[in-house]
Amino acid sequence: MAQKVLDVRKYSPTVRHSLILEEFERLKPGEGMYIINDHEPVHLLHFLSHRDDFDINAYHAKEEEEGKWIAFLKKKEVQGEARAIVTNFDSNKKLSETSFTPIQIFRTNTYAVILAYFKPGQFIPVHKPSIDVILLIRKGKGVVVAGDNKYNVKEGDLVIVPRGVKRGVLAETEMEILHIVSPPPNERDHEEVEEGLRKGKFEG
Repeated sequence: MAQKVLDVRKYSPTVRHSLILEEFERLKPGEGMYIINDHEPVHLLHFLSHRDDFDINAYHAKEEEEGKWIAFLKKKEVQGEARAIVTNFDSNKKLSETSFTPIQIFRTNTYAVILAYFKPGQFIPVHKPSIDVILLIRKGKGVVVAGDNKYNVKEGDLVIVPRGVKRGVLAETEMEILHIVSPPPNERDHEEVEEGLRKGKFEG
């Protein structure tokens, strides 16, 4: 059986986990996929281990050459009721020097749950996907764009932005935000965010 190969090296670390989990979600039980990355996806394994359909025994990875790691992920049949996921912001926390860090902790075909971490000044560029989003500010303060309005948000605030309405987040302090998105973002949505990050612009 031909296995899917996904080379994520051309994408920024900001979206790699989401892309990998998106492709893993499409696998049928018994199918696998190869991931090409510039490092072993150890952090990703932490999140996959929460899933009953991830076959940890089939996982293997090796460095073929400097800057080229190949890892194999396989989906297995789930027997009985799916297991609940219990986690928290502190154990998943990861900050990047270059951009905000989204950690996707759960995904189905209809929604995704993401923990997003920001250093002061980091942002999610203003974009306009066909996705509903719920934002719960767990820590810090910043600015959320929702449509033509800008809102100063802080710990405890809740923002809901319907699909087709532009949105973006700019952190004024270190921030932690719970994102629930429906449906999960697709590759086009990732590209729109990536373009804004490459330009280094929150808006425009």
